[in-house]
Amino acid sequence: MEINVGTVISKYRKQKGITQQALADFIGVSKASVSKWETGQSYPDITLLPILAAYFDVSIDKLMAYNAQLSAAEIRRVYTSMKHAFETQPAETVLTSIRNLIRRYYACYPFLLQMGLLLLNHYDLLPGDSLEVKKKTYVTEALQLFVRVRQSGRDLQLTAKAVELEGYSLLLLNRPDDVLALLGEYVPEQLPADSLIAGAFQQKGDLQRAIATSQSGLMQDLSLIMSQLTNYMTLLGKDPERLKTTYQRGQAIAEAFDLVNLNPAVWANFQLAALKGFAQQHQTESVTTTLQLFVRVMATTKFTWELHGDRYFDAIEPWLNQLDLGPQTPRVTGHVKQTLIEFVLNNPALKELRKEQPIEQLLKELEQIKARE
Repeated sequence: MEINVGTVISKYRKQKGITQQALADFIGVSKASVSKWETGQSYPDITLLPILAAYFDVSIDKLMAYNAQLSAAEIRRVYTSMKHAFETQPAETVLTSIRNLIRRYYACYPFLLQMGLLLLNHYDLLPGDSLEVKKKTYVTEALQLFVRVRQSGRDLQLTAKAVELEGYSLLLLNRPDDVLALLGEYVPEQLPADSLIAGAFQQKGDLQRAIATSQSGLMQDLSLIMSQLTNYMTLLGKDPERLKTTYQRGQAIAEAFDLVNLNPAVWANFQLAALKGFAQQHQTESVTTTLQLFVRVMATTKFTWELHGDRYFDAIEPWLNQLDLGPQTPRVTGHVKQTLIEFVLNNPALKELRKEQPIEQLLKELEQIKARE
């Protein structure tokens, strides 16, 4: 932590119009000591901080130029900076920076939540002997942050987020019993707050805000249902018909809302889950159809990875801007398309189908697309 107490002492001393000697006489130290404080050569003894703070009529935190809290904008800037650091700095350097920031702002619970999210989304890029070791190390660190926020935070929305992320971390760590103990065994009933807020704006005669609120709720529901369908497909390994039906219904939603352009990350996860499921069930025709779509999109679409609206969702920008991270996605996006392609090319489920036409040709096309990226 950077301590700027000397600079602050110099500023307040000059504002009072007193000399270093006068301050030294009041505190009971030498003029040389005050001079060393102000030039950063040494720091005041901890027992002198209350006396200095009282003399200048400021708090000790203000005297030390320390603020334990960060604004939402500052948290967003730090997250963005750390996310981009993965592309420009060694992983060890990034990890040191993250841990130092966590120690410095350990009482800022919104910040701890975002640093936990940062660790969750990038544990594979951090130092470690294997992916499994990295996951155990850094997901555990993230979990500890979420537990602290849940136990000590006073903001109900913040602690609710912490509980959900705690559950996700426990699931990644293969602790299913702890997940159920934390969240319960049944999905809780939910009251749609977006409908209530939109209704309130409508009653006030503010139709535009009502529309914007409904759009933001619909945008979230769309992403949520596609993610739920994605997760559901992973459970249907022994039910080929239901897998195929689930994919068809999800694909209809994706096409209706132009999801490939609106939210390419959600679209891609849905397609990859379907492709893996079809391959594991040796549904060659479905694999071919899904792979053809994936290859075409990878070849022709220039993705915008930040969250955004479109002609249909044309009133959600204010909502996006007020999110914890704004419109940016939580994960580094520099090489996302290549990562998606590699997932398909290296997918063991496709190994037995590689030599079948046209799957072999489609995979070759993917390799060519990857080489161009």
